[in-house]
Amino acid sequence: MEGTLGTWRIYVARTAPTEAELAALYDEAAERWHDQLTLLGYPEAYEDLFDRLLADGALNTLRNGGRVLDFGVGTGAFSLALAGKVAAPLRIEGMELSPSMLLRATLNLDRAGVETRMYLRDATNLPFEYNTFDAVISAHGLEHLDDAFAELSEMVRVLKPGGPLVVVATRRVVSDALLPPKWRHEHIIQDRLMVGMERAGLIGVRAYPLLVGGPLPRQTSVACVGFKKGVWQWSDT
Repeated sequence: MEGTLGTWRIYVARTAPTEAELAALYDEAAERWHDQLTLLGYPEAYEDLFDRLLADGALNTLRNGGRVLDFGVGTGAFSLALAGKVAAPLRIEGMELSPSMLLRATLNLDRAGVETRMYLRDATNLPFEYNTFDAVISAHGLEHLDDAFAELSEMVRVLKPGGPLVVVATRRVVSDALLPPKWRHEHIIQDRLMVGMERAGLIGVRAYPLLVGGPLPRQTSVACVGFKKGVWQWSDT
């Protein structure tokens, strides 16, 4: 962002937090995070999103269960919403930088009877072979990365052909006043996210606004879904 003050030209730019800084921020917030998400209506918004994705055939690779990677699993809210909507058992494998968040995700998913495996690490060089997961999901993880669109390629690499990548991101159109600047996230333009997903090797990319829940998830977030090239097609809707 650029502006002027008298004869001075002023530049303001976001600096991405280091991994240690980001982990410390979320460690501090972890104890109250899940309750705050619930009060703000995020779980309701996520459940409605997965209802619509199921209706559109976007989660067909999970009809018989399968392995799901949740990048930036947090306290497990996004994974819990998915596991509650898919009839067959899932194995959720979560990636997270914050040890406290990761612990709470494990406890929350275990309490819900979901099989889990958790990894304390970032998205660079994911420790999985090509074509490992039946689906990859991420809610509000990309905007914290120094190069969000480069990491999309890693997520696609570990996704099986035909499998969906479901991303929820903070939209650029929203005023910064709605979200505390302490998180140092980068708003993501919806069209740029969709193009980035296509360049990472996904097809059939669609955007899904969050339609229910509180005003914060509805106003600040957008979901996008795309599929790794393979046997896949949208259901007729």
